[in-house]
Amino acid sequence: MFQPVGGMDMITKAFHRAISTWFGSGVIKLQAVVTRIELRERRGVAVTYLRGGMEHTEVADYCVSTIPLPVLKDVTLDGFSDAFHGARKAVGFADTCKVGWQANRRFWEEDDAIYGGISWTDHNITQMWYPSNDYFSANGTLTGAYNYEARAKILGDNDPQDRLAVARSGAIQLHPQFQDPGIVPMDKGVSIAWHKVPYQLGGWAAWEFGKSTHDVAYKQLLQPEGNGTFFVAGDQVSPLPGWQEGAVMSAYFVIGQIEGTAQLAATAVVHAPDSVALTQGFT
Repeated sequence: MFQPVGGMDMITKAFHRAISTWFGSGVIKLQAVVTRIELRERRGVAVTYLRGGMEHTEVADYCVSTIPLPVLKDVTLDGFSDAFHGARKAVGFADTCKVGWQANRRFWEEDDAIYGGISWTDHNITQMWYPSNDYFSANGTLTGAYNYEARAKILGDNDPQDRLAVARSGAIQLHPQFQDPGIVPMDKGVSIAWHKVPYQLGGWAAWEFGKSTHDVAYKQLLQPEGNGTFFVAGDQVSPLPGWQEGAVMSAYFVIGQIEGTAQLAATAVVHAPDSVALTQGFT
């Protein structure tokens, strides 16, 4: 689970294969943009979406939404409580960027005896991650930047090629080998600014521990709407925002709520998690 062969997407693809095998190849609708969610008194939840230029509506007993909160904020919601409307708008997602490089030789191993781990820098790239797999092989990949907040906004405002130029300048400070395009080709670099991805709009929910409005919103989002028919799920409403473990925890919790083994609403005070501490390791 830490390093699935072929990359993290293999987990998603495995779920896709299994669900398609069990329930039919057409049960998963890709490239479907949700535009409206309606809570119905007698027929559960109706979800309207656009796909292939056409509008469709599906009705089900339950709806478990993993739509990122900044995206859900712009979806038309009918039949939801005022408290829920306030909660879905209470927290944004963090600005964050990553850069990846493919190197033609593993110079960090051969020249610097680095086998996995992270280097930190005060440059905009913030950190560089080294692979802990395929030691001593001919080539490899590096995470050439992983930054947050103001640094991420600055880097993300550049076009992709300029992001790579910035990332290379920071990498050279750590590893002079980056000056040689024969070792690290520019055309093998990639970048992503999550806050600019249309249906993501950020890296993770930017909860602030101790902020009263966030505590209220977090508690509200942990309970269902529509007499127990609509649930919000994902790492965004878990104790571990920004982590896959948080997403899995949330999924189990919602399953328990639907099954009746987990309480639908918290009776005690609930505090929103500290997203900065949990994703960046410091406050």
